[in-house]
Amino acid sequence: MKKLKISALFMAVLLVSVAFVPAVSAQAGSQNKEYVDAIDISNNIPISEEDLKKAMEKVSETSKNMNVLKETDKEKIVSFKKDDGSIAYVISWADEKNPNRTNFAFVDQSELVSKKLISTASLNDSSAVATVISAAKVSFWNGSYLETYGSATTGGVHIHFSAKDGLWLAGGAATAAVLLGIILDGPLPFGDAIGALVAFGIATFYWAESNSDNSIDVSIPYANALQYPLTGHVSMKIGSHWYTI
Repeated sequence: MKKLKISALFMAVLLVSVAFVPAVSAQAGSQNKEYVDAIDISNNIPISEEDLKKAMEKVSETSKNMNVLKETDKEKIVSFKKDDGSIAYVISWADEKNPNRTNFAFVDQSELVSKKLISTASLNDSSAVATVISAAKVSFWNGSYLETYGSATTGGVHIHFSAKDGLWLAGGAATAAVLLGIILDGPLPFGDAIGALVAFGIATFYWAESNSDNSIDVSIPYANALQYPLTGHVSMKIGSHWYTI
């Protein structure tokens, strides 16, 4: 997993300047449904200068309050400050049984103490916190994961957010933009920037596209991600429909 490479200003502009485009498209066979081109029906969202300023400040603040506690080829742990001021962590790690899958989980600092995994006095020791989270990561996992599928030309990335993580992401787009950039960076071309678009999509369409158990799935073909530098947008499948965000 690559090191964190997020420009707060760039992420803020992406987060608030996107126009979402519902897509209506005929579905191909089950193996090709992620590759179907969307038929765009533009539906622009006006963004005021005030909203832009607030978003820039929020993402900038989030980025400044993030620290990489541990990073190896198979695992990454980052701390961040939530909207309410409390500290939380995101951990992503390679799945031992599936080489194409990366599991991830969000952990509140209060959980470490309530489960008696670490003392309150040791919370300022980044190394100790990282060691505890790494050892207990499976107990914090709610079933969220990222997996790659297909080949470099016909494949892409599928992300499954558990009910708990999906609800959390739906309510915190600015923070989610940065965190998803961490998770997507590496498996997906331009993933650190596309994370903002995914966060915006989940925040906008969560209640319409979530599964019956409140989890939600997002699929992004590599080919679509590669178009991002040219268009500033990415067509992705959120739930059962395609959107260009």
